[in-house]
Amino acid sequence: MTALEDFYFGNINPSEYKQSKDTGKKLSEMTDLIEELSTLFENDRQKKIDQLADKQTELIALSERDAYLEGFKLGVKMAAEIYADTQQR
Repeated sequence: MTALEDFYFGNINPSEYKQSKDTGKKLSEMTDLIEELSTLFENDRQKKIDQLADKQTELIALSERDAYLEGFKLGVKMAAEIYADTQQR
């Protein structure tokens, strides 16, 4: 099966990827800080911190999506330029 067929049949999911060790470490540090902060605040303030963390998660997901789309578009443009160059020779 080709990569395009795998992609079509859902065997490839571009949004799933292995995290680097650095990413995992930073995520763990952030989680520890959030847990530490949660012990310092009252219930109302904790709700605001939770809302902030949720919004940050949403923003990160949107940023990753945008970066993926832009990277894909750039890759297609580069492939088109390469193809056009080979056709001119």
